[in-house]
Amino acid sequence: MNKFEQIKTVYVSSAVNSSPNCLDWGVNGLVIYGSCNAIHLYDPQITNESDGRVVSSFVAHTMRVNSVKWVQNVDSSCCQQDIVSCSTDNTAILWEDIQPTGFYKAYEKLIGHSDVVTINDAIRLANQTLVIVTAAGDCTVKVWIKHKNENTSECVQTIDFDSVLCLSLKMTLLSNTNCLLLACGLSNSKIQLYLNDFSNGDSVFLPSHSLIGHEDWVRSLDFISEDNLGNLYLASGSQDSVIRLWKFTVEKSYNNCISNKEFDDTLKLESKTFNVTKQDGSDCIYMIQLETVISGHDGWIYGVHWKPNYFTDYISEKKMELLSVSMDKTLAVWAYDEDSGLWVDIIRLGEVGGNTLGFYGGKFSPDGNSILAQGHNGSFHLWTKNKNGSWTPGVTIGGHFGSVEDIAWDPEGKYIVSVSSDQTSRIHAQWLKSNKPVNNLHSYNWHEMARPQVHGYNMSSVAMLSSISFVSSAEEKVIRAFQAPYNFLENMSQLAKINFDSVDITKCPLGASVPSLGLSNKAVSEDDFKNNTSQPKKKDYPEHYFIPLSLNQPPTEEDLIQNTLWPEIQKLYGHVYEVYCLASSFNHKWLASAAKATSLELASIIIWNTENFQQIQKLISHNLTVTQLAFSPDSRNLLSVSRDRTWSLFEYDIKTNSFIIISKSDKHTGIHTRIIWCCAWTHDSVYFATGSRDGKLVIWGRNDQSVDSKITYCAKTNPLIVSDKSFTAVAFAPTLISECKKTYLLAVGADSGNISLYKWSSEDKSVTPWFKIADLINEFGHHLTVKKIKFQPLLCKTDLRYRKGILQMASCGADMMVRIYDIYLKDFS
Repeated sequence: MNKFEQIKTVYVSSAVNSSPNCLDWGVNGLVIYGSCNAIHLYDPQITNESDGRVVSSFVAHTMRVNSVKWVQNVDSSCCQQDIVSCSTDNTAILWEDIQPTGFYKAYEKLIGHSDVVTINDAIRLANQTLVIVTAAGDCTVKVWIKHKNENTSECVQTIDFDSVLCLSLKMTLLSNTNCLLLACGLSNSKIQLYLNDFSNGDSVFLPSHSLIGHEDWVRSLDFISEDNLGNLYLASGSQDSVIRLWKFTVEKSYNNCISNKEFDDTLKLESKTFNVTKQDGSDCIYMIQLETVISGHDGWIYGVHWKPNYFTDYISEKKMELLSVSMDKTLAVWAYDEDSGLWVDIIRLGEVGGNTLGFYGGKFSPDGNSILAQGHNGSFHLWTKNKNGSWTPGVTIGGHFGSVEDIAWDPEGKYIVSVSSDQTSRIHAQWLKSNKPVNNLHSYNWHEMARPQVHGYNMSSVAMLSSISFVSSAEEKVIRAFQAPYNFLENMSQLAKINFDSVDITKCPLGASVPSLGLSNKAVSEDDFKNNTSQPKKKDYPEHYFIPLSLNQPPTEEDLIQNTLWPEIQKLYGHVYEVYCLASSFNHKWLASAAKATSLELASIIIWNTENFQQIQKLISHNLTVTQLAFSPDSRNLLSVSRDRTWSLFEYDIKTNSFIIISKSDKHTGIHTRIIWCCAWTHDSVYFATGSRDGKLVIWGRNDQSVDSKITYCAKTNPLIVSDKSFTAVAFAPTLISECKKTYLLAVGADSGNISLYKWSSEDKSVTPWFKIADLINEFGHHLTVKKIKFQPLLCKTDLRYRKGILQMASCGADMMVRIYDIYLKDFS
């Protein structure tokens, strides 16, 4: 809950960035991942009773996050869990754990690279010295040291690889020594090793050996030590689709080791050695040998991760198991087979079919019994090991991997539809479990329940027509209408406890699929499914890939991609250029649409009849693109705002069965001097608000001084002016927060990502009738442009949340996030 204690974030949906090493699972059981410019802290809560959620977010980078890593603590008794991240903004940031709050703040920004910082690693030694290494597109690796009780880190070394990129980094502390070993995976297919003996007070890494064998870029590295023996294994994964295991063996004396071939760039049958000093002062020699070559993937290997060592019943149970993730759409866990003397894959996980592009990374959980992987398109994939040794998919989070352009609540406020530039529409709803008390709604988490549309164009807008149908637009001239299939309605009744009694769901198609050579979602009937499954060998490419789901938990990414589509029921043609915005009336009779435009004719608004999807009329008023449309809650008026800096108001005329313009702003009455981005109506249809790029928010109402029976609207109070912001989203709460003072609650979003909540009273005659309640900024709001804000409809006033004085507000932004907040009204009165 934020510092005002009046607003609580209940849901954050956002994908992980499509970048290797952008996800890490810490020994504290928490997952961090980079999403756009932010870092999210995700608690998987892998139990039978709980499901995970994003618990907090941190924002300090100004561009995309490329890598996040938990700081390794050599001293296991150290409870501090810090984070290091790096970004396209050429910096890395050390995030400090503020105990016991569990909150993280940007402690220090590491500035020094001249190009994109792509990868990092960090380790805290027993004496609390923090060592950070970062690699960047400037072909350098920088070493940063932060000593105990010091406030800043110092860049003590820059390793220049000339024109060679460092693509992977990993540090480890050699057993029983104070010596750090650094491995750098390079774009010249080599692995360069560096040594640093902190016992001598030296903070500079010295080059040791080059490990040669890979035939393409080395993308991933990971170390694991053999307890008691001091031996070490290095796993390396490459774009040559091969994993190599390098063994570092402790030699007892100089006589037993092979001669030191320092700086020898060849590794054939001979071994290499290096000398280090133990903590007791004695010399120790490590011999490097190629242990084995694992070939089992058909695509680039982007990640390798050793299963962590852990203890069971005080007996060290070492599981030498290695996880690898690849662009061939699979993950594999490898283990040494004593019978054959080979490393074999003991389990294969991954996706079957679908339009995905493989995996970018994966991690074992601290206990080694779960695996979390990141997909190419930002998806999460979780598997948990059962007692019988099998692995089952688990419930995890998800989200859009592109700017979320629009959101819409279903008319009953039970779920949300979002559309994004990632070319998908997604449905979010609460998972209401039968084993939890219904009177505690905060114990239920939101999840992505369906992906009704996977398109070929960037999505732009969405509007609900009913609880089981919606229309969407994209960067094309066509508007597409969709209707929920039987399988979706059945699963939503089970998972979200949504009642669809008003719909005869038996008449709905079973599901939908995209034909092999098609572009539109086609309905799949029960007969189609039976015919397709009864002849599996007849066609190499079946007409329908849909498989009906019977869900007792939210669907996995594999099911979302392929088995939760909605059938397309209609295409609406009428616009010359790409459709930009949509709006549906509250009585579900009309749909309004507008497209990109540079002239009066092209900027016309089309009104559609939602019963037969016929075009009713064109409304001509603006000269440039209409940026947003909004029907009044009583469905009598339609408001439009435009790039031409004006707004227009249309009213439904029952005599002519059409909309007529009744008021329009101009350069004298318009107030706004820049593009008007957003608009919204009060719940009683009395006032409307417009927000502009000029940082002005104006509330308009009927002009009581109108003459000649002409209806005009004027600004009811002085506008809200914030000169350093561009208002991009606005929404009114669906109820008054003070009946006697007639006080409205509204939320305003800006291009900075801030969401501000204000009280506004129509009866306040003061110069400034605006009262700011809260600012949702940084970790509590968005960090890029807020695209839309929508309050949950209050059609059912017997709802538990409403009876407790709680409203829900949803927002979306260019930072790939969909957020849902609980707002406690009693704290605002």
